[in-house]
Amino acid sequence: MIRRFVSRFSNLLLVLGSVAVGVLVPQPSPYLDPLITPLVVFLVFTSLRGVRLAAIDYSSYAAVVALSLCLSYAVLPLAGIRLVEFAFAEADAAVLGFAIALSVPTTAGSAIIWTRLARGDVQLATITSIASLLLAPVATPLVLTRLVGSRIAVPTASILTDLAVIVGGGVLLTAAVPAGALSADAIERGSTLAILLLIYTAVAGAGVGGIDATALLAVIGVAVSLFGLGAALAVGCQRAFGIERGRAFSLLFTTNLKNLGIALLVSIPFADPLVTVSIIVYYVVQQTGGAVLADAT
Repeated sequence: MIRRFVSRFSNLLLVLGSVAVGVLVPQPSPYLDPLITPLVVFLVFTSLRGVRLAAIDYSSYAAVVALSLCLSYAVLPLAGIRLVEFAFAEADAAVLGFAIALSVPTTAGSAIIWTRLARGDVQLATITSIASLLLAPVATPLVLTRLVGSRIAVPTASILTDLAVIVGGGVLLTAAVPAGALSADAIERGSTLAILLLIYTAVAGAGVGGIDATALLAVIGVAVSLFGLGAALAVGCQRAFGIERGRAFSLLFTTNLKNLGIALLVSIPFADPLVTVSIIVYYVVQQTGGAVLADAT
C-alpha cells in the first residue's frame, strides 16, 4: 500500500520535498537564478519533443481544441478570479498568484499522463497542450492584465518577451536536437529535475517560510475550489455538447492543469512570498486532483 502510494505520487512528493528544501536551505538560490529561463526553455522542449504533428487529424479535433482553449484562457480565469477575490479581499498577493496560475498555458506533460491513465484521448490532449503553449506569448499577458490590471501594474511587454523567448527557444531546441539523441527516460528525469530546481529557486528566493498557517489553509481551500470549478466546467461542456468519454477526459485535464514552470517565470517580478505559495499550492492540488480522477476511472 505504502509502496503503491509512493510510486503513484512520487512527483508530488518530490515537489513537496523541493519546497521544504527551499524553506530550510535558501542560501544557494541566488546562484540558480540565471538558470530559470533555460530551465523553462528545456521544459517547453520536453513538451514538444516526439510529437508527430503530421499524423494528427486536425479536422476531427478542432472543435474540442477550441473549446479547451476557451475554457482554459477565458472562462476558468474569469470565473475563478471572482472566487479568489471573494476569498482574499485584503490579500492582493494571493490574488496575483492565482491570477498568474490561471493565465498560463496547459502543462503538456501532466495533461498527457493523466489523460493516458484515465484512458482518454491522448492525441487530443497532446495537440491541445501544444496549441495552448504556442498561444501563451500573446494570451497569457492579455489574460493576466484582464484579471489583475486594476489592482497591479502588469509588465505586459516583459511577460510577452519572456514567453516568446522560452516558447521560441523550445521550438528551436526541438528542431535542433536529433530525435534519437535523448532517451525517454533521460527526458523524463531531466524535466523532473528542471521542475524541482524551479520550485526550489522560487521558494527560497521568495522566503515563503514566513507564511502563517491560516493564510496557507485559505490558499489550499481556494486551490481545491478552483480545481472543482474547472472540473465542473468540463463536465458541463461534455453534457451540453455530447462529447464522448475519451475526449471529455482530455478536455478536463487540458482545461485544469496549468504550466508550473511558466507560472513561476511570470511571477519573478512579484517578490511577495504569497504569490509563489499560491502558484505552487494550486499546482499540487491540480496534480493530486488529476491523480484522483485518473484512479477513479
